[in-house]
Amino acid sequence: LKKVDMHMHTNASDGTWDVTELRKALLENKINVFSITDHDCIDNIKSMQDIIKASDNLTFIPGTELSTDYEGKEYHLTLYNFDINNKDLLQLMNWTNKNKLNSNKEYIGNYAAQKYENVSLKDFENYSYDRKTGGWKSANYMIDKGIHKNIPEHLKDVYKSGLKAKLKSPNEVISIAKKSGGKIFLAHPSYHYKNSVMPMEELKHWMDLGIDGIECFSPYNGHNSKYYVDFCLKNNLMISGGSDCHGDFIPERKLGLPKVLIDDLNIKDLI
Repeated sequence: LKKVDMHMHTNASDGTWDVTELRKALLENKINVFSITDHDCIDNIKSMQDIIKASDNLTFIPGTELSTDYEGKEYHLTLYNFDINNKDLLQLMNWTNKNKLNSNKEYIGNYAAQKYENVSLKDFENYSYDRKTGGWKSANYMIDKGIHKNIPEHLKDVYKSGLKAKLKSPNEVISIAKKSGGKIFLAHPSYHYKNSVMPMEELKHWMDLGIDGIECFSPYNGHNSKYYVDFCLKNNLMISGGSDCHGDFIPERKLGLPKVLIDDLNIKDLI
């Protein structure tokens, strides 16, 4: 049976692998059906399409992971098989990325620069980093400065600052996503419910908003996959799954884990 991983990141967003390294890892892990779901970004879709060989036995489903704000928290939605030239979708991703970078600048200029020595907005704006390090600009800047030891420490500090990027509402994101011709899924539903599940009322709310499916198999969901699968079966929603692999950036999230086979899912409309 075919192995599937529908959620992973490359160096186009916050992963460490380029498409050549990802292809090698997919072949080594005997994964047959996959998607790249870089955050609000489609930069590596064409590059991946260009390097896949017929002999690879790989089915590549173009994807992206869109950010949205729901009740003050950042939620993620994976979108597949969309028109990569859709203007509204490209505009949405551009707007989100600009806001995320502005939030980085605000954190550095209005918070970190007052709290730490040798930190300034000007210095940050002149700073560049190797995308294959993974992560994002403010995190790499603060780690390279020796102020933060790692990503969790950086995130804790950003949280303390109270600063966060302004994001579009789920209504708006889902509407744009659907108009791009793609299928949209609620990603890792247990993300904000560590060691637990998203309440049924909230799942129903996302369904009412128009999602096509749920990422039932995810490292965040733990042993609760059945809860989400049952919800999808009952409500005629598609079923997806993926590792949320970031290459070497988050080593514990390994490609192909949780192990998902094509028969575990309902993604026939994507293939």
